[in-house]
Amino acid sequence: MDYHGHGRGNMSSLAVGLMWAGIAISVAEIWAGSQLGEAGLVWGVVIILVGHLLGGLVLSAAGCIGTRYGVMSMQSTRLVLGNRGSALPSLLNVVQLVGWATYMLALSGDIGAAVGAGVGGVVASRVFWIVLIGAGTLAWSFLVGSSHLKWVHYGVVFGLLGLSVLLTWIALDGRHYPLSGPALRPLSAGRGMLLLDLVIAMPISWVPLIADYSRLARSERGAFWGSFIGYGLGSSWMYLIGLVVCLASGSNDPATNVLELMGRLGLALPAMVLVFASTITSDFPDIYSSACSLLNIDRRIKPSYTMWGTGLLTIVLALFLDRGTYEGFLVLIGTVFVPLFALVLAEYFVVRRQRLDGIDFETGAGLVFSRGFRLSGLVVWAIGSAVFLLARQAEFVLGGSISSFLVTAVLYLSVVAWQRRSAAAKAV
Repeated sequence: MDYHGHGRGNMSSLAVGLMWAGIAISVAEIWAGSQLGEAGLVWGVVIILVGHLLGGLVLSAAGCIGTRYGVMSMQSTRLVLGNRGSALPSLLNVVQLVGWATYMLALSGDIGAAVGAGVGGVVASRVFWIVLIGAGTLAWSFLVGSSHLKWVHYGVVFGLLGLSVLLTWIALDGRHYPLSGPALRPLSAGRGMLLLDLVIAMPISWVPLIADYSRLARSERGAFWGSFIGYGLGSSWMYLIGLVVCLASGSNDPATNVLELMGRLGLALPAMVLVFASTITSDFPDIYSSACSLLNIDRRIKPSYTMWGTGLLTIVLALFLDRGTYEGFLVLIGTVFVPLFALVLAEYFVVRRQRLDGIDFETGAGLVFSRGFRLSGLVVWAIGSAVFLLARQAEFVLGGSISSFLVTAVLYLSVVAWQRRSAAAKAV
């Protein structure tokens, strides 16, 4: 694993798009669609599309720095928090990555056992599925750096796309899931924005690791549009399946519902393969990027040990996870990472105008901080997090994500402008 890459890699636009499509196709994203059930079909679809548009733009923009300068995601926070200050979001990112991998493992364990119940034996065991998928994710790490990884990944993702088409056909078949009731339901603006926050949080949860992968892309444009289209379409697709199944069946666990139906239709094997493969392609980026985040804290940490340690930890945690904490987990992600990357994007695109020449992220040369910390960035980040929570609590018309992003960016740019004016006055 290259800690401080320079230049660009060899991933094509297609490879980037397929990678992010593979990440998006997961039972967790289908499950997330059920969170929008109260919005109904029309408003639910609007919230899905708008949420992925806004969150996807932030996601892909955050990857640009990785493609152009070979900087990993948590390294980029050194621009606004300082070398030592970036350790805090790095640790928080490890927590959210472990959390995501744990949620997906636990959910997949429940779904795999539900589908396997029709077959019987060991495949009906939740523990079996959690251990099997966890072991598969760890085994995937052996392919890192291998020339075979690209073709294995292509095969898995194209297989997932085919299985997802089959899943969609079943989910949208009115014989299995007849939609009843009004398609357009009344929904207050405040409640709609709270639901939008939950959708935006999904692509935002990948922002703290996108540069870990975009730095391997061949072109900046390919990395941007590959991630935006690949993840945006894939995730919106999964959300829509979850929403439709939720509305038609009344189930708050649409992924289990539709995959169990596949089993009853004689498609248990494809259903189990979908659960297994989709979770691995979504979970592995989490354990890989946990290593990248810890490397940002201390280069002496061995990435292979970190990946294996994280993978084993998620297996243990998944065995005991309470999935009822899912919505709170999404809110926590938004609280931490929406304002954080509002800072990073404002610094990179507005203050520095995408020019990082003369900056050494490892030594801190060319960066602005004192004793390893950039206090102004830390304070503005904290204010942005508070705005996110307060806007949600008040059901503010712009919601938590948009309010926090705008306030954080504007406040940070104002602080930077004031600091420059003060420095100029002292120099006179």
